[in-house]
Amino acid sequence: MLNCAPYDVDGRILRAHLCTVQCAGALRTNLQSQGSDLEFREQHRTSGNNGSAFYAPDFFSNLKTRALGRVLLTSRATTSTQSLLQDSLRSLPDGVVFVADKQVQGKGRGGNVWESPAGCLMVSAAMRLTISGQRLPFLQYLVSMAVVQAVREEAARCLQGGAGLEVRLKWPNDIYAGEYKIGGVLCHSAYRDRAFHLVWGLGLNVGNRAPTTCLDRLFEEAAVARSLPAPPPARPERLLASLLGWLEPAVDGLAQHGFQPFQPGYLRAWLHSGQRVELEEAGSRVALTIEGLTPDGYLLARDDAGLAYELHPDGNSLDFFRGLVRKKLPAAS
Repeated sequence: MLNCAPYDVDGRILRAHLCTVQCAGALRTNLQSQGSDLEFREQHRTSGNNGSAFYAPDFFSNLKTRALGRVLLTSRATTSTQSLLQDSLRSLPDGVVFVADKQVQGKGRGGNVWESPAGCLMVSAAMRLTISGQRLPFLQYLVSMAVVQAVREEAARCLQGGAGLEVRLKWPNDIYAGEYKIGGVLCHSAYRDRAFHLVWGLGLNVGNRAPTTCLDRLFEEAAVARSLPAPPPARPERLLASLLGWLEPAVDGLAQHGFQPFQPGYLRAWLHSGQRVELEEAGSRVALTIEGLTPDGYLLARDDAGLAYELHPDGNSLDFFRGLVRKKLPAAS
């Protein structure tokens, strides 16, 4: 049972764990000092909004989790949801979620900084996990799978069953629709007090039609192809609630059983089974075929002689498949 107490944050009420109440004022000061115009919301608050396009009551009415997303921060514009949660990690309640309509210093892979326009679901979440370090890297795969599941559920709502919508995963954590990237996942973690403190972030193009495509356009194209009525716009509140509802029990399953029970679903959703890649080594090219994932979460591939290799990114290329290095795996006994 949650030990809850009210706390007044500039005239707004936040109900959460007692430890959250004790640090909520400091958290708000920390976030606002970094340029975030945010409002605290708790699960049962349904009146008012801070001008954010993300409508909290709709989100909470669809949310079916134990803790993940039960405390929500929203903002019209901020620097980076990921950075702000990372910088305030010690003050955050477990499962807090931060959604911003716009980011001016969004974080990407390799420390890249970019600006996200309106129409994207920009969200980060903080989680405390008691999990083995070997299983932690698979968290990004679960978040990516949760995104695909949420998009499929939203497509089923907006279309008649969602058939005809192809959303896939590009290893390790990009979301693609056909040839276009529509989203990506980023994870940061730190180990403290016998637990991993994880902040994961997602950028998903829901309604911004430029420069490539978005869910709204994909739904419209699918409706035209199937002679269906024009679909309603995708709702980021439902998408996020569905994502969190799938992810929370999946994280519990990962902690207990590892990634193996999830791997078949991940491989069905990804783009790479049977993909041929060429590695450049000492001036020559080596051809390999991707088969799946290794126990450590890297790419499993075989050469034409049947020898197995683990493929790692070299860390120098934004496109992982242009910068792979291989490590020979022992033969199966």
